[in-house]
Amino acid sequence: MIRKYQVNERLRTDLQAFSPFLERVSRDILMLVDSKDEAFKIKLALEEAVVNAMSHGNQMDADRFVAVRIEADKKEIAIDVHDEGKGFDFRVLPDPTRGEKAPLPSGRGVYLMRKLMDKVEFYDGGSGVRMVKKL
Repeated sequence: MIRKYQVNERLRTDLQAFSPFLERVSRDILMLVDSKDEAFKIKLALEEAVVNAMSHGNQMDADRFVAVRIEADKKEIAIDVHDEGKGFDFRVLPDPTRGEKAPLPSGRGVYLMRKLMDKVEFYDGGSGVRMVKKL
């Protein structure tokens, strides 16, 4: 079992190239948290944050990057994802489980991050998100 873990990488905006990074980090997280259920939740929150950053923040512009910083120990895992986009107003997101949004297959990323992690905070006008999961 890993005691301390740290990742600090700049990922080019490319969803296919992101996949190996996600799988590598997910394996490491599983060794850190020693629970498949918790590791899956963290992986899904990380995936949602990075996909949103690439798709919405960087508008899939391959010349832009997403910075991913992960710090973990036996007590908690903290994930920071920051894109090079102009941000968004995270205070006015509609509930994707109600009304006209409910049947749509997209628009649930932030909702999922908030459900899966213990703390989710946006900063820099919505271009960055910090998530924390207590272990």
